[in-house]
Amino acid sequence: MLTSGSQNLVLSAALLSLLSLLQPPTAAGQAICGSVDRFAVALQFAEVIFPELKGKELSVSLSHGNGGFVESASQIDDLQLRFDKPTWHPPGETNEKSDAILTEAMEKTGIGLPFYVYFSFIEMNPPIMPRRLACYPLKFTSDAGHEQMRKAQEAIEPHPEWSDAQEVEEARKLGLRYGPGSKDAVLRLIPLKELSQFYGPLTVKSAQFFMNGGQKCAGCSFVLPLWEVKVLAAHDARWLSITVEPFFGRITNLSSGE
Repeated sequence: MLTSGSQNLVLSAALLSLLSLLQPPTAAGQAICGSVDRFAVALQFAEVIFPELKGKELSVSLSHGNGGFVESASQIDDLQLRFDKPTWHPPGETNEKSDAILTEAMEKTGIGLPFYVYFSFIEMNPPIMPRRLACYPLKFTSDAGHEQMRKAQEAIEPHPEWSDAQEVEEARKLGLRYGPGSKDAVLRLIPLKELSQFYGPLTVKSAQFFMNGGQKCAGCSFVLPLWEVKVLAAHDARWLSITVEPFFGRITNLSSGE
């Protein structure tokens, strides 16, 4: 986590312009690319999953893996991006006013600032030595909807005696919008067309809602409401597992495997 402004790496305008110059791989089998290509893909991928990032004036920090944010050079094989309030503001606007407006607008879509996204481009299935890198994310995670999930856990976990239906009802009181009967609505939220530029043509095979992450035991409670969507990337018979949080309908996890 950042603890001071000196740790914050603000990406230069020249680097961000790579988004318009570099195109993501159109074929999922294209596995040879450089670190600049993968970094451009990560930024493009973040805009696909969270289109409201596009056009926003945000500070962006980069770290290698899940480690601390650094100002030195980093490999782009797995990386974490942090989006936060900008260090620059339009003339005539106070930091306090514009920051408050930005924060409120982002929170309405399930994004609390600072906001974190993680990417891995490392081929792991099966484990390969020497390591092989892909040109598209093999794993993606975000902390979208984190605050709502925390509130649901605090309200429900003290009541292991509740049924799934009771837990869903309590979660609805806390803002859950996409419950067990919302399959079609959830599938419409997944940008399959945009994701196909990274993985090739995509076909949804299944979608299932879990209130407890698929696990529940007598006398205990483990609250993790989510949708798990299985998608087949027809180009190379690769499966994508996509997790959607049910409060705002945002993708919080995407993993790829054979």
